[in-house]
Amino acid sequence: MSGAIDIGHGVTIEILSLEGVASGLDYWHMCKDGQRASGFIPFAGRPADMGYSWTVEQDSPLTISPSLLCRACGHHGFIRGGRWVPA
Repeated sequence: MSGAIDIGHGVTIEILSLEGVASGLDYWHMCKDGQRASGFIPFAGRPADMGYSWTVEQDSPLTISPSLLCRACGHHGFIRGGRWVPA
């Protein structure tokens, strides 16, 4: 694990490795109601791929697709160039 990274707009990620390969990320933000929302995003074609996954377009700085959407509060955006870009 690489440690928590603040990517802006209240979003923090931690890139996770399996078998020495960046395989996915944990991400979290605060919902509008003050509750912390978190999720795991597996990367396509990497050891954590669960049959649903996000494509790594660029490893560094990290760019993935598609977007991420919090079903609890509607927080929605992209990780582009290692930063959070609101949708």
